Amino acid sequence: MKSYSSPNLDEPFLIGCFPGVGSIGENVANYIIEMFDGELFAELYSPRLPDYVIVEGGICRLPRYAFYAVRNVRPSLIIMLGDAQPSHDDYEAYYELCEEIVRFAKRMNVRGVVGVGGFLAPSMPREVFVAYTSERMAKAFLSAGAKPMMSGHIIGGAGLMPAMAAEHGIESASLLASVLEPINDREASMKVLRVLLKGLGISPLPAP
Repeated sequence: MKSYSSPNLDEPFLIGCFPGVGSIGENVANYIIEMFDGELFAELYSPRLPDYVIVEGGICRLPRYAFYAVRNVRPSLIIMLGDAQPSHDDYEAYYELCEEIVRFAKRMNVRGVVGVGGFLAPSMPREVFVAYTSERMAKAFLSAGAKPMMSGHIIGGAGLMPAMAAEHGIESASLLASVLEPINDREASMKVLRVLLKGLGISPLPAP
């Protein structure tokens, strides 16, 4: 973990935005970072991530999980935006990365953790589902328009990270969109964004 600054955040929520189906995590993270002027303050690099580099404007870099502080909303937020997830059959890698993220969240004194992602469901309408470990967070997101997640499995960090956070005594939930477009479903992303902001009661701070 590389830290570039120590933002003063008052019991923030950590929003874990993982890459995946429909680009839900990436879109939600980028929307929030742009809307509320998120500031990069830490990065997580790991040999557990895939063996490629990312090229931006001709410059290559390692895949990472980037952490952005969003100070000018109440409650404050930490947005985690991931470039990649481990190989689907590398179970230990998922646990190691999510454990490191959760330990970082504890050091930042977060009040809750939310994983964001999507699943492909071309025969369903676009909707937002919540799986939760906290009744309080469940009530907040259900009131914001989410539906209870169907019985089954959540694959990847969007489900594993909240479950591991609960093992550390942190309230948590997973918000998942049913996705019709596997590459970049902006409509489903916007539905998740609205439920997330409403459920957490996000409001911009008044101008000084």
